[in-house]
Amino acid sequence: MRNGLRTGIILLLGFLILASAAATWADTIRLKNGREIQGQVVSFGNGEFIVLVTPSDGQARYRDRRILLVESVESIEFDSAAAAAARGPSEELIVLDASQEVVATGIQVRRGDRIHITASGQMQFADGRVSGPAGLDSRETWPFPGERFGVLIAVVGDPQSSSIYYVIREEDEFEARSDGELFLQINARSLQGARGAYTARIGIPGKAGTTTGFPATSAPAAGPTVRHEREISAGKTWTDTGIDILSGDTIRFSAEGTIHYTSSRTCGPDGARRDLKDLFRALPVNDVGRGAFIGLIGQAGVATPFFIGSQGEFEVEKTGRLFLGVNDDNYGNNSGTFRVQIEITPGKR
Repeated sequence: MRNGLRTGIILLLGFLILASAAATWADTIRLKNGREIQGQVVSFGNGEFIVLVTPSDGQARYRDRRILLVESVESIEFDSAAAAAARGPSEELIVLDASQEVVATGIQVRRGDRIHITASGQMQFADGRVSGPAGLDSRETWPFPGERFGVLIAVVGDPQSSSIYYVIREEDEFEARSDGELFLQINARSLQGARGAYTARIGIPGKAGTTTGFPATSAPAAGPTVRHEREISAGKTWTDTGIDILSGDTIRFSAEGTIHYTSSRTCGPDGARRDLKDLFRALPVNDVGRGAFIGLIGQAGVATPFFIGSQGEFEVEKTGRLFLGVNDDNYGNNSGTFRVQIEITPGKR
């Protein structure tokens, strides 16, 4: 096990509640005030560690129960034999607080591994907003544009360059699409002045297709689905979703909302019936209604746009960045947005 890692980076906990009262475990908890505690960390929840400590009179058959706030803990060094026996080979607990923008979990993932993450906790940000791992309705423009503010995100590989990420919220399971270290991040432009923490329990049950130890319903045969939410403005030619799609993936769309495609005419995601004047317009997708919800995978002007409407599903033929928009040739007097749910199921690699 690693020694002396800061709580804002990694706290390895796992299943530490065992029935063996005779075990003599010695986890070392170092506090930020300089104190050091020897004991057994038995659980973590609601921002608190519960530690069993042998009393100072040496009566080992009795142990005191202490509660330590995560904010007071500098580091924890787990008894390696006890931790390995308690937590099994593939579960760790990571604490994310305001001390680190990107949290390196130290977990090395291989393509095809299924990662199961459950998260809890609460962060209060400098602007007063309070969020849990599920995030808030408002959208952030960075570091994961279009995703919910405060939502928990996982990245495999370099988080500064990877364009593939996984939205975790409070619980999700995904199949890694690349090799690399697992990183966790809160989708907020800055954590400066933030208080509180999220805790994420990470399970690494093994390769896709092997026994996972999780209920069968959590890992569909077609592969775990990654979900995204976006708002698509009618006033932009194309909205960059920040999502890269791989050949063989299955992608599903569900869109709702009403836009103005002129100052006086409105439509939903399926578009408006084109009148005689509209028939002379050269629209991105010329055989569907004006204002309809459409998409593009790849570079605008090179890739061919396609109709989505209120519901759409297809298998991706070519890898590329996903762009979304509305079917129009003049966006200057448009207004409104479509709210879009995107589900991506990885194809067989």
